[in-house]
Amino acid sequence: MDRLLDYDFHPPDDLRVFMYGQQSVLRSDGTALVVEADYGGTVLRHYAFADRWFKINVTTDRAGNFVEEQADPNPIPFCFNCDIATPMVADRNAVFAVDLWVDVLVRADGLTYYVGDEDEFADAMANGWLSEREADAARAGLTELIDIIERKQLIAFLSEVQPFRSTHAPPANAMKRVPASRFPLVHPYSRPSW
Repeated sequence: MDRLLDYDFHPPDDLRVFMYGQQSVLRSDGTALVVEADYGGTVLRHYAFADRWFKINVTTDRAGNFVEEQADPNPIPFCFNCDIATPMVADRNAVFAVDLWVDVLVRADGLTYYVGDEDEFADAMANGWLSEREADAARAGLTELIDIIERKQLIAFLSEVQPFRSTHAPPANAMKRVPASRFPLVHPYSRPSW
């Protein structure tokens, strides 16, 4: 595999496409995807799963130490940006997932967290952008993720999937946007999670 494409759908918008070369792919085995890229000295590591209803982005320095960000309007600085999302679907050199609006921001201690965008989740339900099945699974995914955090297991959970250590992550490629209409794997009524 020369490159991997990560399609991240935020209904009803276009798909965000992240492209990773071989050096960025730490794990891609059908059960989990772990990729990383350098954003000007800060490394973003992305975890996606085939059997879980969340994805997790972690910011570190090149030595593998956790780095917190403060991005307005978020109420807390965070190192772990957890998106409630459909499980990833792999298709050749690409993976697809649908963001389900709810975010869990977690500080570098792996314990202090904030749940955001629940109002956007409710709006998405009202607009028919996700199915009842997806809504139920999203709520269960949020419960599972919060349980991992509250049991003080977030860092251990991620380390088991792919250990944290110093990195030589290559520079990030620019994100692109493409029309969702080109990819049935994310369409309402036809995507696998619907």
